[in-house]
Amino acid sequence: MVTILVPAYNAGPYLRECVASLTGQTYSDLQIVLINDGSTDDSWAIMQELASQDKRIEIYSQPNSGVAATRNRLLDKVRGDFVLFVDSDDWIELNTVETLLHEQETEDYDIVYFQKVGVKGINRVYSQETLIHQFLEHKGYSGMLWNKFFKSEKIRPFRIDESVSYGEDALFVWQVLQTVPKVKEIGAGLYHYRPNVNSISCQKFTGSKCTSYYAWTKICRDTDEFWPRYSEIAHARFACEMTVILMYAIVDGYNDKEKIRMLQEEVRRDRYLIKKTGVSSGKMSVFSWFVAHCYGLVSLFKSALRRYLDSIR
Repeated sequence: MVTILVPAYNAGPYLRECVASLTGQTYSDLQIVLINDGSTDDSWAIMQELASQDKRIEIYSQPNSGVAATRNRLLDKVRGDFVLFVDSDDWIELNTVETLLHEQETEDYDIVYFQKVGVKGINRVYSQETLIHQFLEHKGYSGMLWNKFFKSEKIRPFRIDESVSYGEDALFVWQVLQTVPKVKEIGAGLYHYRPNVNSISCQKFTGSKCTSYYAWTKICRDTDEFWPRYSEIAHARFACEMTVILMYAIVDGYNDKEKIRMLQEEVRRDRYLIKKTGVSSGKMSVFSWFVAHCYGLVSLFKSALRRYLDSIR
């Protein structure tokens, strides 16, 4: 059995298309779990309608708790041997599960990861060490949940950190990766991704985005302890991530001085590693200096910052 987990918040316009892509899979032994996270639109009514049409669909509703708490509750419902995460405003190709199972069974991989439709990947097996390197460099293997087909036993010991509301998925993937000896990448584009205006990344900047600091603090500590040969890369990536968050804060006029100072201190400490390790562009290295030392001055160039952020999103 394959379990498909779908958190839903105000996804009424997209739910039917999303769920149709799940119930229409060419592989039929599915557990499809949807949780309504306090939607204020007709999401719950649509979920009830869909569940009445297919016994494989399980639905639950809760007061709005955020995506991390919702995904944890979804994880508690897993009965399948494998798990696939699908966001409620996205959809997947009808042969997705069959394709992923076939690839997984070739050598009993713990994770098979794949691409968005329109993006061409390669068919390749990666060692754990290679993936650790790729994850930290943010090249290839990333912290997203939607493009990974997990063996249930590998993710069962873990939960998403509900104190982290930005970067919580990357932290979860990182923790699972510590237990996985090898992963299969397939080149197929199977997932249709629709930008979500309700996601924290698309909303006006609030202090919630600053919680990425704690996710990357944990990742860097783990790297220093277990993967010390990649410590400089991890800390360079930490500086890059905090630089981007500071740029978003500037663009949206965020001015919590204590949180800004916390992020700036990280960037000041490790920004020299961006150039040394080559994890990002020369532009990122320059931006990191400005946001760390001239926060107020950089706010005069919001339009240029917004264009840069749009180019890397």
